[in-house]
Amino acid sequence: MTMRAMGRAALAVLVVATVAGCSGGGTPQTQSTPAAAANILAGCGPVSDQAIAGQLRATSVRRESAPTTCTWIAQTPSGTIDISYSWFSGDVLMRETQVAAQYGYSIEKVVVDRFGAMYWRDPQDPSSCGVTAADGGTVTWWVQNRDRAAQPDPCPAAMSLMHTTLTFDGI
Repeated sequence: MTMRAMGRAALAVLVVATVAGCSGGGTPQTQSTPAAAANILAGCGPVSDQAIAGQLRATSVRRESAPTTCTWIAQTPSGTIDISYSWFSGDVLMRETQVAAQYGYSIEKVVVDRFGAMYWRDPQDPSSCGVTAADGGTVTWWVQNRDRAAQPDPCPAAMSLMHTTLTFDGI
Protein backbone atom coordinates (compact mmCIF):
# COMPACT_ATOMS: atom_id res chain seq x y z
CA MET A 1 0.00 0.00 0.00
CA THR A 2 1.44 3.36 -0.91
CA MET A 3 2.01 5.90 1.84
CA ARG A 4 -0.79 8.04 0.42
CA ALA A 5 -3.19 5.08 0.30
CA MET A 6 -2.15 3.99 3.80
CA GLY A 7 -2.77 7.51 5.01
CA ARG A 8 -6.22 7.60 3.41
CA ALA A 9 -7.10 4.16 4.77
CA ALA A 10 -5.90 5.16 8.23
CA LEU A 11 -7.92 8.39 8.02
CA ALA A 12 -11.04 6.47 6.98
CA VAL A 13 -10.59 4.00 9.85
CA LEU A 14 -9.88 6.80 12.32
CA VAL A 15 -12.94 8.74 11.17
CA VAL A 16 -15.17 5.68 11.40
CA ALA A 17 -13.77 4.78 14.83
CA THR A 18 -14.17 8.34 16.07
CA VAL A 19 -17.69 8.70 14.75
CA ALA A 20 -18.63 5.26 16.08
CA GLY A 21 -17.31 6.18 19.50
CA CYS A 22 -18.85 9.61 19.73
CA SER A 23 -22.41 10.76 19.63
CA GLY A 24 -23.08 14.34 18.89
CA GLY A 25 -25.70 16.89 18.17
CA GLY A 26 -29.25 15.85 17.59
CA THR A 27 -28.56 12.43 16.12
CA PRO A 28 -30.95 10.03 17.80
CA GLN A 29 -29.20 7.23 19.63
CA THR A 30 -30.24 3.66 18.98
CA GLN A 31 -30.56 1.20 21.81
CA SER A 32 -27.94 -1.49 21.43
CA THR A 33 -27.36 -4.56 23.50
CA PRO A 34 -23.90 -5.09 24.95
CA ALA A 35 -21.72 -7.31 22.80
CA ALA A 36 -21.21 -10.78 24.15
CA ALA A 37 -17.68 -11.42 25.39
CA ALA A 38 -17.17 -14.06 22.71
CA ASN A 39 -18.88 -12.22 19.84
CA ILE A 40 -17.84 -13.86 16.60
CA LEU A 41 -17.54 -10.47 14.86
CA ALA A 42 -15.03 -9.11 17.39
CA GLY A 43 -11.32 -9.03 16.73
CA CYS A 44 -10.45 -9.95 13.18
CA GLY A 45 -13.82 -11.59 12.58
CA PRO A 46 -14.84 -15.12 11.71
CA VAL A 47 -13.22 -15.42 8.29
CA SER A 48 -9.92 -17.32 8.43
CA ASP A 49 -6.82 -16.33 6.52
CA GLN A 50 -7.26 -19.48 4.42
CA ALA A 51 -10.86 -18.53 3.56
CA ILE A 52 -9.75 -15.04 2.53
CA ALA A 53 -7.06 -16.55 0.31
CA GLY A 54 -9.57 -18.93 -1.26
CA GLN A 55 -12.14 -16.24 -1.98
CA LEU A 56 -9.57 -13.94 -3.57
CA ARG A 57 -7.76 -16.80 -5.36
CA ALA A 58 -4.64 -15.62 -3.54
CA THR A 59 -1.43 -17.61 -3.45
CA SER A 60 -0.72 -16.14 -0.02
CA VAL A 61 -2.39 -13.98 2.61
CA ARG A 62 -0.55 -12.30 5.47
CA ARG A 63 -2.29 -10.55 8.37
CA GLU A 64 -0.71 -7.18 9.06
CA SER A 65 -2.53 -5.90 12.13
CA ALA A 66 -5.15 -6.73 14.70
CA PRO A 67 -8.26 -5.25 16.33
CA THR A 68 -10.03 -2.82 16.03
CA THR A 69 -9.25 -2.86 12.34
CA CYS A 70 -7.50 -5.88 10.91
CA THR A 71 -5.60 -5.79 7.65
CA TRP A 72 -4.20 -8.41 5.33
CA ILE A 73 -2.05 -8.39 2.21
CA ALA A 74 -3.01 -10.95 -0.43
CA GLN A 75 -0.90 -12.02 -3.40
CA THR A 76 -3.16 -12.94 -6.33
CA PRO A 77 -2.56 -13.72 -10.01
CA SER A 78 -3.82 -10.18 -10.70
CA GLY A 79 -1.45 -8.54 -8.22
CA THR A 80 -1.31 -7.50 -4.57
CA ILE A 81 -4.54 -6.73 -2.76
CA ASP A 82 -4.91 -4.91 0.56
CA ILE A 83 -7.85 -6.03 2.69
CA SER A 84 -9.25 -4.60 5.90
CA TYR A 85 -12.01 -5.72 8.29
CA SER A 86 -13.63 -3.85 11.14
CA TRP A 87 -16.58 -4.34 13.43
CA PHE A 88 -17.84 -1.54 15.63
CA SER A 89 -20.31 -2.68 18.28
CA GLY A 90 -23.20 -0.28 18.68
CA ASP A 91 -22.48 1.62 15.46
CA VAL A 92 -25.35 2.18 13.02
CA LEU A 93 -25.42 2.12 9.25
CA MET A 94 -26.88 5.63 9.08
CA ARG A 95 -23.78 6.99 10.79
CA GLU A 96 -21.49 5.14 8.36
CA THR A 97 -23.49 6.55 5.45
CA GLN A 98 -23.04 10.06 6.84
CA VAL A 99 -19.28 9.55 7.21
CA ALA A 100 -18.98 8.21 3.67
CA ALA A 101 -20.93 11.15 2.28
CA GLN A 102 -18.92 13.65 4.33
CA TYR A 103 -15.71 12.41 2.73
CA GLY A 104 -17.10 12.32 -0.81
CA TYR A 105 -17.47 8.56 -1.21
CA SER A 106 -20.18 7.31 -3.56
CA ILE A 107 -22.70 5.14 -1.76
CA GLU A 108 -24.97 2.38 -3.00
CA LYS A 109 -27.45 0.98 -0.49
CA VAL A 110 -28.00 -2.77 -0.73
CA VAL A 111 -29.36 -5.67 1.28
CA VAL A 112 -26.88 -8.43 2.09
CA ASP A 113 -28.32 -11.67 3.44
CA ARG A 114 -31.25 -9.76 5.01
CA PHE A 115 -28.98 -7.09 6.54
CA GLY A 116 -29.07 -3.44 5.52
CA ALA A 117 -25.76 -2.58 3.89
CA MET A 118 -23.95 -0.26 1.54
CA TYR A 119 -21.12 -0.24 -0.93
CA TRP A 120 -18.85 2.74 -0.66
CA ARG A 121 -16.28 3.83 -3.17
CA ASP A 122 -13.90 6.72 -3.48
CA PRO A 123 -14.64 8.30 -6.89
CA GLN A 124 -10.94 9.24 -7.06
CA ASP A 125 -9.84 5.62 -6.53
CA PRO A 126 -11.55 2.94 -8.64
CA SER A 127 -9.13 0.37 -7.22
CA SER A 128 -10.89 0.25 -3.84
CA CYS A 129 -14.33 -0.70 -2.58
CA GLY A 130 -15.89 -1.23 0.81
CA VAL A 131 -19.03 -3.02 1.96
CA THR A 132 -20.55 -2.18 5.34
CA ALA A 133 -23.46 -4.10 6.85
CA ALA A 134 -25.47 -3.53 10.01
CA ASP A 135 -25.05 -6.58 12.26
CA GLY A 136 -24.92 -5.89 16.01
CA GLY A 137 -23.03 -2.75 15.03
CA THR A 138 -21.38 -2.29 11.67
CA VAL A 139 -19.15 -4.78 9.87
CA THR A 140 -16.93 -3.46 7.08
CA TRP A 141 -14.74 -5.21 4.53
CA TRP A 142 -12.54 -2.94 2.38
CA VAL A 143 -10.58 -4.24 -0.62
CA GLN A 144 -8.00 -2.29 -2.63
CA ASN A 145 -5.87 -3.30 -5.58
CA ARG A 146 -2.43 -2.13 -4.56
CA ASP A 147 -1.44 -1.21 -8.13
CA ARG A 148 -4.42 1.20 -8.12
CA ALA A 149 -5.98 -0.55 -11.16
CA ALA A 150 -9.76 -0.65 -11.44
CA GLN A 151 -9.60 -4.30 -12.52
CA PRO A 152 -10.24 -6.72 -11.08
CA ASP A 153 -13.21 -4.89 -9.58
CA PRO A 154 -12.66 -4.92 -5.79
CA CYS A 155 -16.40 -4.81 -4.95
CA PRO A 156 -17.16 -8.50 -5.62
CA ALA A 157 -14.26 -9.50 -3.34
CA ALA A 158 -15.51 -7.21 -0.55
CA MET A 159 -19.05 -8.55 -0.98
CA SER A 160 -17.84 -12.17 -0.96
CA LEU A 161 -16.04 -11.59 2.33
CA MET A 162 -19.16 -9.91 3.75
CA HIS A 163 -21.39 -12.87 2.73
CA THR A 164 -18.97 -15.25 4.42
CA THR A 165 -18.88 -13.14 7.59
CA LEU A 166 -22.66 -12.92 7.83
CA THR A 167 -22.96 -16.67 7.19
CA PHE A 168 -20.60 -17.38 10.10
CA ASP A 169 -22.65 -15.04 12.26
CA GLY A 170 -25.57 -17.44 12.01
CA ILE A 171 -28.02 -15.90 9.60
